Amino acid sequence: MFSALVSALSSAGGLIIDKIILAKRGVPLKVFIPVVFVFLFVLTLVFTPFYGYIHWQQALQPSGLFLLILMAIIAMAWNVLVCQSLQRESLHQHEVIIMTGPIVTIVLAAIFFQSEFNLTVFVLAVIASLAMLIARAEPRHFKFDKMSYNLFLAVVLMSVENIIIRELLHAYSPVALYAVRTLILAIFFGIYYRPSSKEMAKSPLLLIGLSAAIGVISMVTKFYAFESLGVIYTTLISTLMPIVVFLGSWEILHERIRPRVVVASIIILACVVVATVLTSQG
Repeated sequence: MFSALVSALSSAGGLIIDKIILAKRGVPLKVFIPVVFVFLFVLTLVFTPFYGYIHWQQALQPSGLFLLILMAIIAMAWNVLVCQSLQRESLHQHEVIIMTGPIVTIVLAAIFFQSEFNLTVFVLAVIASLAMLIARAEPRHFKFDKMSYNLFLAVVLMSVENIIIRELLHAYSPVALYAVRTLILAIFFGIYYRPSSKEMAKSPLLLIGLSAAIGVISMVTKFYAFESLGVIYTTLISTLMPIVVFLGSWEILHERIRPRVVVASIIILACVVVATVLTSQG
């Protein structure tokens, strides 16, 4: 559970920092995306000799190579869509759409990973996801524009990628898989965007580096959680992330939080506690 909890908390912190970099500091996507992925790869590479391993026989199977390529393509697409949304939407508007992600992931995991399925945990995960979504959603959030549709597409892609990652973890350790993933994306985005050295020099590299460090912690711990806890339980723990985002957006970005969010947070915490107790007893 610890890895899933660390992933949820660090993901929330990373989202707030990315919002500051893209919206408050005005760093263009063509600079932020390739630079942050270089940081992500380099930071992950540091740990690869100690924790990275690949079962080459499985990884080099046609199905393994296909899933790796598909994961990379999906990751390229949703990262661009999410960053575009962070630039243009408020953090709350962004989060409302992102919060549909756990429901999509839970349903897909229930379909594809029958061996991991636990009805009680599944129901608790759905309740927790719906609680925060209902508490946060307002009528104006359902007035979708092109950016909103793009972000929802990103949510679906993220959920599909989670399913693929769970399969690839049979052949890769979490650190190795993330190192390979970030290397592919760093190369692709570097070639696609081609940021100039002058543009990069003007960017808040320390802040981007901090975002990358938090990103590595968030993603690698999520991979470990997928491997040890399964996708559904890990996703349930990830519903804690909006609580931290709301608190951070209220304290740091001075965005408004309504009382019903507090009620939803209590429901989510209750679901997580009950699922944790039941899982430990099982």
